[in-house]
Amino acid sequence: MTQQQLLNDICLSKNENLALRGFCIMFIVLHNLAHNVMPFEENEKWFNPEFANFFINNFFDHPILGSISYLGWLGVPIFFFLSGYGLSKKYGHSIQNTFSFITGHYLKLLLLAGPFILLKNIKIGTPPLQVLAQLTFLNNLFENSSIYPAAFWYLRVAFEYYILYALILRRFPVKWLLVFAMLVTCSLFFLNDEVVKTMKYHSIGWLLDFSLGVYVAQHGQWLKRIENVYCSFIFFVMLVFSSINEYAWYFSCTFAVLFFLSIKRHLANRLMTFLGSISAFLYVIHPLIRDMWLHLKLDYMNGNLLHISLSVCTYFLLCVLVAYLYGLFYKRILVFIQGCFQRIYR
Repeated sequence: MTQQQLLNDICLSKNENLALRGFCIMFIVLHNLAHNVMPFEENEKWFNPEFANFFINNFFDHPILGSISYLGWLGVPIFFFLSGYGLSKKYGHSIQNTFSFITGHYLKLLLLAGPFILLKNIKIGTPPLQVLAQLTFLNNLFENSSIYPAAFWYLRVAFEYYILYALILRRFPVKWLLVFAMLVTCSLFFLNDEVVKTMKYHSIGWLLDFSLGVYVAQHGQWLKRIENVYCSFIFFVMLVFSSINEYAWYFSCTFAVLFFLSIKRHLANRLMTFLGSISAFLYVIHPLIRDMWLHLKLDYMNGNLLHISLSVCTYFLLCVLVAYLYGLFYKRILVFIQGCFQRIYR
């Protein structure tokens, strides 16, 4: 497939892309509060059979919040899929200036998340050198990968993908890249939980989802074949099964991607596309609001399910409002900075 064909062949419409982002960020934001106020622990970075058994045995006590608490993290691989899809669609196999590509994406991430990383570190009293390391988005290469603020680990992995895509991944034939990613995922079977956890804090742990995005961008005609109720049901069953089975768990992210792709046209409504348009802002602001909410509402949420549900919904609405306002501010700052650079380089 030529570069022009790759850019013109659209497998995901803009609204579908935004809707997937909106639906998944909604689950992630709700999940990051719910699993702090509900007794359901997640199996995100490694599989713990006790967490799965608790979810199975207590599902009917809290079917909605329990599912969000245990399964909400599955929105993360969708973003890695969309990242691979977007990079491949926008750049294909050619990037004119690798250094400008990497530095440009770094500056966008820094401008987007830098203020919130600083605020969260001030709150927990992180040493200055560690704060500086976090602002490079490469700190998990040099120190404890789970170092606080842990909620921003996604940005570090995303930045790794920008570097790897510019330097290596775009040069691979996409089918071989997908085969290599599958082999990497299969190799996780033979590693202990600590190693798997470390890999999940790096790009290597999510390579299959990212590579699937690159593959769909170049060979996504088959997506239309899975957009039916039968495929959606099969993928949903496989997703649920893989989330509670210690062997199938390694492919739960892939099943989540396939399930969401099979229902993507049903998600493309105004609410989801709106949430998708502010998904980046929602992600960077919600950790601070979550911490504030836990601090202010911990006594109020005394185990009463109605109180917890109302609190979680109010928290989400507050996150949306703040994210929308921050998005307006961010776009103005971006225009101002771009104007400054244009005046400097005239």
